[in-house]
Amino acid sequence: MKRSILILLAAVLAVLAAGCGGEKSSSHPFQEEPGAVEPLTAGNAEELLAKMSTEQKVGQLFLVRPEALDLTLTPQQREDPLNDGLTEATAQVRTTLADYPVGGILFFGKNFTGAEQLEEMMTGLTNSLEVPPLFAVEEEGGSVARVANSGKFGVATVHDMTVIGDSGDPAQARTAASTIGTYLKELGFHLTLAPVADVLTQQENVDLVGRTFGDNPETVSMMISAAVEGFHDGGVGCTLKHFPGQGEADLSAGPGVTEKAWEEMLTCEIYPFQAGMAGGADAVMVSHIATPNAVANGQLPASLNPDLVTGKLRQELRFQRVILTDSLSAAAITESYSADQAALLAFQAGADILLLPEDLPAAYDAILAAVQDGTITQQRLDESVLRILQLKEKYGLI
Repeated sequence: MKRSILILLAAVLAVLAAGCGGEKSSSHPFQEEPGAVEPLTAGNAEELLAKMSTEQKVGQLFLVRPEALDLTLTPQQREDPLNDGLTEATAQVRTTLADYPVGGILFFGKNFTGAEQLEEMMTGLTNSLEVPPLFAVEEEGGSVARVANSGKFGVATVHDMTVIGDSGDPAQARTAASTIGTYLKELGFHLTLAPVADVLTQQENVDLVGRTFGDNPETVSMMISAAVEGFHDGGVGCTLKHFPGQGEADLSAGPGVTEKAWEEMLTCEIYPFQAGMAGGADAVMVSHIATPNAVANGQLPASLNPDLVTGKLRQELRFQRVILTDSLSAAAITESYSADQAALLAFQAGADILLLPEDLPAAYDAILAAVQDGTITQQRLDESVLRILQLKEKYGLI
């Protein structure tokens, strides 16, 4: 059945693709026995949701870097890739998690020293939370592979996605993704922020060089379908990015803008996302590009625009799994919005997971206050939290 769907998808894409224009953490001693909190247990996501407090539910919305849990660090220190990363579940980290019980941790290369260290860190983080955290990493392959390129694990490396796309062979995409998924699962990860579903129609878009499967929407779509299967073969969840497609946008001088109308995007940029969603992709990441001719209020970053996130992705395209934002610490957001504003706007736009807020306490407190005063309904909160818990259940966390 799946093969038939892919053949049909290829036929449809072949007809329509022509519409596309061409202070350091070491100051806090690591404790071998962190004093694990009593976990919440449930047979399924719905049962667990019913047991959770509002504070715990709000925490599930946040996927943060480890450094965000050390409140002695400034935002600049957390984001600076040259600064040492947290590699332990320190006392400060555990204190922060008691107040801000986040739903997941996104690891970067500077958070790794080896497999034993990573296992100890993951155990310490898990033992500090009542709801097991989702462990994620940005592992696309090629130049963007936080685990493989760290040199700490001796795992296999794979080609840039453009090389695989140029082969025209979806089996290579599936094999590469399966390779990545297999070593990620063995290391304890549940989700990768990959694959890149952008169609590279703007060749000067240096941010995406080597990361996309190419400039042909039919090829990219077939590769994305295969990659989703491959990640699932390996045992991890995957994320389509960067909706609604930023291959046309020049990202070198700002957040990026696409001047295309929605109908034009449907004939190009949206195809790979539809292919990946049909193939069972676990999540879709929404970018910060502006889409002035595609939807109402298109001057807003896509991640903050309800007409795009809810109106197009959730309703028109009928995607019912997890939606997450691109990094809310990105300059495209922080130059115009405070951490609390960005978190609230993104959630109201329809996002489930708020990725890398610039200030976790401010963002968390803003969402919690909005729920408590009725700006965000309990039903709306529960809808997002249930999707997140269902993702965790799928990958064996609950």
